[in-house]
Amino acid sequence: MFLNKTPKYATRFALALSACMFIAGAAHAQSAEKKIDPLQEATDWAPAPKSSARLVAAGGLDGGAYRLGVEIALTGQALTYWRNPGDAGVPPRFDFGASRNLSYIEVDYPAPERHDEGGAEAFGWRKNVIFPVTLRPVDPARPVILDLKLEYAACEQICVPSDAHLQFELQPKTPQGAQAARIALWAARVPKPAPANAFRIARTKGAAIPTWRVTPAEPAGPESDLFAEGPDGWFFETRRVGDHFTLAAVDRPASASAPISVRLTYRTKSGATELQTRLDAAAPAP
Repeated sequence: MFLNKTPKYATRFALALSACMFIAGAAHAQSAEKKIDPLQEATDWAPAPKSSARLVAAGGLDGGAYRLGVEIALTGQALTYWRNPGDAGVPPRFDFGASRNLSYIEVDYPAPERHDEGGAEAFGWRKNVIFPVTLRPVDPARPVILDLKLEYAACEQICVPSDAHLQFELQPKTPQGAQAARIALWAARVPKPAPANAFRIARTKGAAIPTWRVTPAEPAGPESDLFAEGPDGWFFETRRVGDHFTLAAVDRPASASAPISVRLTYRTKSGATELQTRLDAAAPAP
């Protein structure tokens, strides 16, 4: 079982997972034991309650690398999660360890959406998401046999832990297929590095917990949002206030020291950027 939680919601989420454990057996997706078609553009869907998952490929080698995606489709109002799930949720896990002829692989995360789950905030997606993947083979002349063990969650009132075992054969000279445009669309939503002056950050004086005012250099439109990730044991809450955001350290280790490294992800209508920065997170003076 995998769990990424803040203490505030850990008990509620643990109970929800316990209540649905009897469903989890049905959530084990079909393992691709059948013969792999080297010309296919996608695996079969691996079904699970409220969701299904598959691998999709853009085509053969392009600049020495393959581009593909891990796609999760969801039914109803079910939600699956970003690497930082928010107040309550489970981030996905990708295990490519059994793959063959694979020297390098990177899974990217598109900028998430913010969702209200009964008073708790969750970061992720409804309906559909594709996690773009870039990989390089050991021997470019030989196919890559991709073997993915995927763990994720689909949550709607209760959370269903799901897994899929997906296999795919990538051939270097396969022509580009129909999935290439879909993978590129989600790849465009992956945050790009932001310049050092992308935000003006100022500590808020007199706040009960460490809090900052974050003002983006690019004006914040109605669809803009800001997400913050800190080290293990830290949880940051962000709120939109007019043309800026407030950033508050709502959970932190008792032995916390300052400054700390924080990753800011800023989503706008034109795309998303991210910046690694350091904040003085010392406790406010009494």
